[in-house]
Amino acid sequence: MKSLGKINVNGEEKELHVEKDGELYKYVLGTEIIGAYDPDVMADTLIVFRENTLGNELSGQIRDEVTQIIETVGKEEILKTDQEKEQEENVYDRQMGYQSTIGDKKSESTKKKSSKEPDAKKKDAKQEESVRGKKSKVENTTADIHIKQEVDMDTMVTDFDSLGEKLEKAGKIKGGDEKGGKLGIIESDELDNLRDENGKPLEGHSSRYEAVVITDKTGKDGKPIVRALDLENDTQDGTNPEKENYQVSQNKNRNPKKGDVLTRLQVQGEETIGIEKGQYGEVEVYHSQDKTIGGNGVEGNKSLDKQLETSNSKNPVEGMDEETQKLSQEYQDGYRSVEASYQEAKQHENAQEEPCEEMQQEDMDGNPNTSKHNHVDDTVALLMKNEQIADKFTEREVREMVERAWDKKEDKTLEEFQKNIEEDIEADAENMRGERGK
Repeated sequence: MKSLGKINVNGEEKELHVEKDGELYKYVLGTEIIGAYDPDVMADTLIVFRENTLGNELSGQIRDEVTQIIETVGKEEILKTDQEKEQEENVYDRQMGYQSTIGDKKSESTKKKSSKEPDAKKKDAKQEESVRGKKSKVENTTADIHIKQEVDMDTMVTDFDSLGEKLEKAGKIKGGDEKGGKLGIIESDELDNLRDENGKPLEGHSSRYEAVVITDKTGKDGKPIVRALDLENDTQDGTNPEKENYQVSQNKNRNPKKGDVLTRLQVQGEETIGIEKGQYGEVEVYHSQDKTIGGNGVEGNKSLDKQLETSNSKNPVEGMDEETQKLSQEYQDGYRSVEASYQEAKQHENAQEEPCEEMQQEDMDGNPNTSKHNHVDDTVALLMKNEQIADKFTEREVREMVERAWDKKEDKTLEEFQKNIEEDIEADAENMRGERGK
């Protein structure tokens, strides 16, 4: 049982404490249970109040005070069990006893050998420093957490920089063991199994995934040493990023898609790491260099994500081909290239704003001259099924009209374009009624 603080209820001061019951943490005010916390279900919502407690004495103000105390204490302390607390106290007692012994020996030494007092002080200081050093040195390894996915730090993310170079420039990792290691993806609640330099559990964000650096150095258990990366959630996208972002796969047989990225972590500026579940439940990792800025016909704050090579996606040759590279060029068009790519990609969307099945990387690289297909053939075939149009125009004439209109298509989706061109050609056919042989 752990005391959290005291609250005045109708003139009577009651103690608020928390006790662990199985996997549940129950809050008790005085002697009555008023609420609970389930870390597996409630995440950062640290209390759900129990109904009809204390004879309905829990007014809104008292509930607010309870909530404020619990949030001030924090999730880390709430989850700390009595056993952990006892261990910490035992360590402290042992250290204090050790320091007290040193003090006693020092006093005795001072009485007998006053001439050696400076040396004794230095020795005592070194011993105490050693104790503090042992206390603060915490070694986290991959044995402490479950790594869902790994990306080598030497994986190229743009035409200039590797992932390690990007993270180093952003001040997120150091050279040597960290730069020579890997980026690891873990579930956010796994972060609780890692400890800071004072031995306290780390706290994750509210997102589904977190990032760690798996260093190229092993710990005492023979496992690679890991460190949590300071990558905040991309707050512009929120904890549940939008589905409008395009993802380009390492596998060229899988067409670009609009993905549902579960977590987006901010590297630096507009640069992000996107994490989502793959077709078979595997974790996929993407990199986005820039975002759109909301130009003509394009909503802002959208990313073009290029999949990174992982243990589940090994295709470095195709992953670094010319079309994919155009999505990650660092020092060319910047925002405008991302926006031009979005403009081009949107032209291949249907009425439900989903990309067509035929769209390729070339159709979203921001360069209309590299398009894989332009749907002209599909549109001509569709229009020739319209008897009113086929009765007045040949297929060649329809194709010429479609091609001219396609060049001026701008940001219309395919279905919008086909609907508009059909209406225009129908109107022309109606005007020609009687002018051509009937």
